[in-house]
Amino acid sequence: MTQAEPSCAISVLVADDEELLAKSCEQILSEEGFDVSIEGRGGGAIEFVRRHRPDIVLADLKLPDMDGMDLLREIRQVSPDTLVVMVTGYATVDSSVEAMQAGAFDYIPKPFTATQLRVLIGRAAQQARLSRDNAALRDQLRRRSGATEIAGNSEAIRKVLSVVERIASTDASVFLSGESGTGKELVARALHSRSHRRRRPFIAINCAALPDQLLESELFGHEKGAFTGADCRREGLIASATGGTFFLDEITEMSLELQAKLLRVIQERQIRRVGGGKEVPIDVRWVSATNRDPEEAVQEGRLRQDLFFRLNVVPICMPPLRSRKDDITVLAQDFMGRYVTEYNRPGLKLSGRVLQELRDYTWPGNVRELQNVIERLVSLSSGDEISLEDLPGEWVQEQPRTANGNQRQITADRPFHEAKAAAIAAFEKAYLQDLLRSTGGNISQAARDAGIDRKTIHRMLSKHDLE
Repeated sequence: MTQAEPSCAISVLVADDEELLAKSCEQILSEEGFDVSIEGRGGGAIEFVRRHRPDIVLADLKLPDMDGMDLLREIRQVSPDTLVVMVTGYATVDSSVEAMQAGAFDYIPKPFTATQLRVLIGRAAQQARLSRDNAALRDQLRRRSGATEIAGNSEAIRKVLSVVERIASTDASVFLSGESGTGKELVARALHSRSHRRRRPFIAINCAALPDQLLESELFGHEKGAFTGADCRREGLIASATGGTFFLDEITEMSLELQAKLLRVIQERQIRRVGGGKEVPIDVRWVSATNRDPEEAVQEGRLRQDLFFRLNVVPICMPPLRSRKDDITVLAQDFMGRYVTEYNRPGLKLSGRVLQELRDYTWPGNVRELQNVIERLVSLSSGDEISLEDLPGEWVQEQPRTANGNQRQITADRPFHEAKAAAIAAFEKAYLQDLLRSTGGNISQAARDAGIDRKTIHRMLSKHDLE
């Protein structure tokens, strides 16, 4: 086997309490060009994986402080891309099957020869390099296209991805529901990128962001002189999207009058500019979204039932991040990969304790909030590893408990005015998070319940990286 260059060396962690065997494995693999480390206990191995993300772990099934199967599952949780090879002197068919079912790359019984070890770890290294190359290619494509894959391994997100894969090639209308920040637009873009329309435009509009008259003009276009300020004829966004996909975000915030006009466009596949008399044919795939319960919106008179029936051919409900805790590490590492490149911070990593804090948090702002937090940490961090000290003071203080379950306390470790400002910021963020939680992420309802206007809510959400 040709030795790898140091900068490209595959890293291997040997987790075995038999010092002689561990040292022997280290010598054999080091001679093959691998970067080898040793841990004699399961707890130490887990902490090492959290900190260093080795490509391969060679783990004994019998460790003094932890069962090897528990170690395997923990590694799969902490670092999904790490390949685990289980080693044991108690080889049985049942244990090998269990290990493979739990996600082990392979299984090798003691005693084994140096050649057997080289062959097995060499095969794992090929897989690790392939994973590296694929990740690099995905990052390159993502930077070029501006698109982001739907990351996650939880059952909830796998169900969403399964539906996306089944219907992407069709022209069926899709209705996305779920709290703010769960990734509804990301799913809409995934549907488009996997469809036969992918070479045509993907156009999105937030129906809550514009007043009715302006929204109508944006959607349908207008003729010259149709209203004050219409100095020339303008093609609408829907017509611009012909052949592609049109994404109507926050559809429940559109007025009923405008909903009726939209329904006619969908039914007749023709559009008439504001102030015009000519029908223009269109061909778009419709994807709609709301952070409300769509059926409740129909009952409350916010969403026309006939329009809902037209748009709700395939419903997809996006799960909140708090119900897919298994994905937090994957998402955090995905965002880290993006922002360490964007901010030119190669080698920057999240510490194990920070990852634990991220997993323990309830994320009322969902994936968008996690993304904002990671970007903030990368942009402000000055070391090689992001630690608890790098977390925003108010973000840490507002957490209900520490990792070991102790209640957090306000301390006099800073000047009064700084402490007061941090406490106010922590209160604002905690209040907003509870408000969003109680309203299911609905901004209009949150503004009414809080007794403040929508613009103030949006400003505060932006201030606290919750938008």
